[in-house]
Amino acid sequence: MEFFGALSELIDSSKETLENRSGIAFARPGLVGYAVGTLSIFIFLRMCSLVPPGLFSFLSLLAAVLAFNFFFAGVIHLFLEMTGAPGSAVRLFSLFGVGEFFWILLLPFGFLGKLGYFNSFLGCSLCFLLVFYARTNYIGHLYLVSRNKALLAVWLPYAGIATALMAAFIYSIVWLVWMVV
Repeated sequence: MEFFGALSELIDSSKETLENRSGIAFARPGLVGYAVGTLSIFIFLRMCSLVPPGLFSFLSLLAAVLAFNFFFAGVIHLFLEMTGAPGSAVRLFSLFGVGEFFWILLLPFGFLGKLGYFNSFLGCSLCFLLVFYARTNYIGHLYLVSRNKALLAVWLPYAGIATALMAAFIYSIVWLVWMVV
C-alpha cells in the first residue's frame, strides 16, 4: 500500500509532497519505475529488432539505465549543492525512477509505428521530452530552485557527455590523420 500511496500523493499534490523534507520515501516506487521504464524501452527496442531477446539483454539494459541515472543524479546533486540548494541525492535518484514510468508510452507508439500510423522516432522523442520535463519539475520542487536553474542542472550531465564524446571523436580523427600521414 505504501507504493500506491506514494504515487498517489505525488500525482495529487506533487509540489507539497516534494517540498516536504521528511515526507514520503520514494525508494520502492523509484525502483519499480526503473524496472517498468526499462522493460518498456526493451520491448520497444525488441519491436524494432534493435536488441537481442533474452533476460541477459534486459538485465544489461537495466544495469545501464541504473548506472546512468545514478551518475546523473550525483552530478545534478553536486551542482545544486555547490549553488547552495539543499536537497537529497537519494531522493532525487528515486524520483528519477518515478519519472521513468513515462517510458510506458513507448509501447503504444511502437505498435502504431509498426502499423505505419506513427513515426517511432517521434514517439521516442516525445517520451524523452516528457521524462526530461518530469525531471526538471522534480528538481525544481525538491531543491526549491527556479525552473531555469533546474533546467540547467538537468542539461549539465548531457552536455558533459556530449563534450567528452566530441573530444574523443576529434582525438580519433587526429590520430587517424597522424597514422595516415
